[in-house]
Amino acid sequence: WVQWLQNSLLSHLGFTDEIILSKGDLTCHEDGGDKRACRDDSAPDVIITRIMRYDDDKRHEAFLHDIHDCMICFSEFPGVDFVTLPCHHFFCRKCIQTYCKIHVKEGTVLKLTCPDTKCEGVVSPYILKTLLAEDEYERWEKLLLQRTLDAMNDLVYCPRCETACLEDESNDAVCPSCLFSFCTLCTSHRHVGKQCMTAEEKIRKLEERLKSRQERGDQNLTDEVLSLQAIMRDAKQCPRCKIAIYKISGCNKMTCSNCGHYFCYQCNFAIVGYEHFRPGACDLFSREEIRRWEARMNPGRGRVEDAPAPAPLPQGRYRHPCPTCGKGTPKIGNNNHISCGSCQTGFCALCRKTVHKTSQHFGPKGCKQHTADRD
Repeated sequence: WVQWLQNSLLSHLGFTDEIILSKGDLTCHEDGGDKRACRDDSAPDVIITRIMRYDDDKRHEAFLHDIHDCMICFSEFPGVDFVTLPCHHFFCRKCIQTYCKIHVKEGTVLKLTCPDTKCEGVVSPYILKTLLAEDEYERWEKLLLQRTLDAMNDLVYCPRCETACLEDESNDAVCPSCLFSFCTLCTSHRHVGKQCMTAEEKIRKLEERLKSRQERGDQNLTDEVLSLQAIMRDAKQCPRCKIAIYKISGCNKMTCSNCGHYFCYQCNFAIVGYEHFRPGACDLFSREEIRRWEARMNPGRGRVEDAPAPAPLPQGRYRHPCPTCGKGTPKIGNNNHISCGSCQTGFCALCRKTVHKTSQHFGPKGCKQHTADRD
């Protein structure tokens, strides 16, 4: 190969005479030398960039002289009659121009993408400016801006001057044009320290917004309305501050995130500790929560609903209520040290106190660890 490069390369490339790379400090473009030649002291990143640019230019030149098929009208045209999109799909100028004009006329500017059904590439503004008339291009800009603003969930319009404003988390906004501070729900002056409307009224207001945005397919607002409806149907109000609280999982002892008050999720009464959850009163854990917990602890048993029911306890066997959650748990044999199957609390069956260390609780000065239950 080295010998072939030395003796036959120039004739293979079509050169019969010597090649002058450059004259002095001038580049190959400045001194009229071969455009494919580079100076020996050029950096590799410069050489590679020049080679790639030269290759792209030659490919584009070959594309302009070749004959191609339009993917819309299936007609043959030379490359100079085609428009190439940023996604590298190309169509004849007449077809792509008609395609763009129709979308701008009908107002469907968000659907103005590559005509190829398997491609979602966009038509660049530079290409649109060469295909559309001046008034059509201005209409495209206005429609695109309006669609973009309408798609923003936190964007509202000032009730006085119709200027676009950003809505904050408390449903308030300040107009940047007239500086009017207003409530986005009732479009009146903002209510400092007061509640604008009830939760039911807020749902109705959001439903009205949803109807006005259905043509745009605002899925975020739809999810917000459905979430509010689900919360108002299943949530409980804090007995102190009346804020709505929705329980996802866990026990029925709830802590209000707003005021820190404790209350029972089952009866909605204010509580202090776990004494509220005693036998015959509210359950600390719902049956559904216990089934979920058992399914996580025993994944090999499959669905809990399909698992066989546990065998009933022998007649006369007593269930000792847990001091934490109130769930009744039988002893194992005569052992008074019981582990609650619901909350995993260890407690004594005789005094119903929580057992932290067996050696300290049971013994000569404490409770007896092994006794028989009374029938």
